[in-house]
Amino acid sequence: MTRRFISLAILAVITTAMALAITPEEAVKRFANDPSMKHASFSVMFMSIDSGKVIAAHNPELSVVTASTMKTITSTTALETLGGDFRFETNVYLQGTVKNDTLNGNIVIVGSGDPTLGTGYIKGIASMPSEIASALKKKGIKVVNGNIITDTSLYPTPYYSDWWDVGDLAQDYGAGVFPINYRDNTVMFNFNIDKRGHITDARFSPEIPGLTFIDKTTPGKANSLSTTMEYGSSALTMLGTAPAGKGKTRYSWEVANPHPELLLVCDINKALEAAGISVKKNNISTGGKELLLTHKSPELTTIVTSLLDRSDNMFTHALLRAMAVRSKDFKNAGGDLDNAGVQHVKSIFKGWGFDESALFMRDGSGLARVNRASAHLFCDMLRKVSSKKYNNLRLTDLMPRADKRIGTLLPNTSLTRDVSLKSGSMSDVQCFVGYYPAENPKIVWAVLCNNYTCNRATLKNNIDRLLIGALLEQ
Repeated sequence: MTRRFISLAILAVITTAMALAITPEEAVKRFANDPSMKHASFSVMFMSIDSGKVIAAHNPELSVVTASTMKTITSTTALETLGGDFRFETNVYLQGTVKNDTLNGNIVIVGSGDPTLGTGYIKGIASMPSEIASALKKKGIKVVNGNIITDTSLYPTPYYSDWWDVGDLAQDYGAGVFPINYRDNTVMFNFNIDKRGHITDARFSPEIPGLTFIDKTTPGKANSLSTTMEYGSSALTMLGTAPAGKGKTRYSWEVANPHPELLLVCDINKALEAAGISVKKNNISTGGKELLLTHKSPELTTIVTSLLDRSDNMFTHALLRAMAVRSKDFKNAGGDLDNAGVQHVKSIFKGWGFDESALFMRDGSGLARVNRASAHLFCDMLRKVSSKKYNNLRLTDLMPRADKRIGTLLPNTSLTRDVSLKSGSMSDVQCFVGYYPAENPKIVWAVLCNNYTCNRATLKNNIDRLLIGALLEQ
């Protein structure tokens, strides 16, 4: 092919691409008119960061179920309230008197609501059990006559949101948020199914004092096993039918731990034993306390980066509660911790001049299906903080890149790296909010879809087309 023909071919491709390019308004209209959205409730907006001008929108004021995009609201207001360099501080005290190598008293851990104690998701965090063992050895203590005690008075029960479905409470993603959280508030549940379809050799790993298992399964042809846990319960219940097995396959499920403080105590005991320090576990009631150590969490920007990337419900709801216990609303909320957190979030939005009535918030993570917000509210918030730095990082820097988080079309374009976003999904709900371009944001956007009638993969590809049309083809 001659150079002339090559040039003509390139010109033809460019001309065709220009002819196919659409405006943001046309991209939104095409998305809204797709047959799968006929019965859907959805809210869409693209907004200029510089001017605040609405570039394109559909039902921008309609508040719909947000799923995990609610995490951006909680994270942003936590960064505003606590600061990007905020660290949870968990104090450990010696309560009693030290004589020679013996503590005649107790070790007391005072819960701070830190969601990262013992987490497996953030590297480089010091192990509290090891810290305690090292601090005791440094003081020459070899015997603890009393017990290891946890102080969970930071805030009252319930440790789960009242708005979470009871079916979620036993799941790893539905773990409660406690004054003392440890090892992501989960534990492994292991069991076998014998040849008759009965559950056998069921146990937790690690074992938790007081955590029990109730078997309500029946033998059956289909495997329809599920787990549940009532509010405030210490028992995991398994329901459904179990098919006859060979008795050799070991099943392992990650489930919520309703007593993370007990697991922490178990691990501290093990660490002390390994360090040659004995705990006598005598009941000793004594006065004065001496600070042994203060365990600090990672900085808030690190916590937010982790929770937005993994969509961690426990981490995020812990941030709502951290704001609540520090707010003036807590004392006026009648002990309703989560409501105090929500009112604090709304007060921030109101101070920014937003229409906070568009926010129907019940928990920090978006796990509650009654959470709702509008695309306009998300865009207002994202625009407001677009250039703010928290610990020298912007919100866009803390959010993951699009990569393959939406459909199969976006990864074939530059948007896969040029869009930062937070996704949210649950049954009949698919939402995304974010920035473009990620490194130097000019546009904020939100696409919130409920009750669509196509499959999720098709909807995600439709959202890919929407973003390509509204952002890339301009």
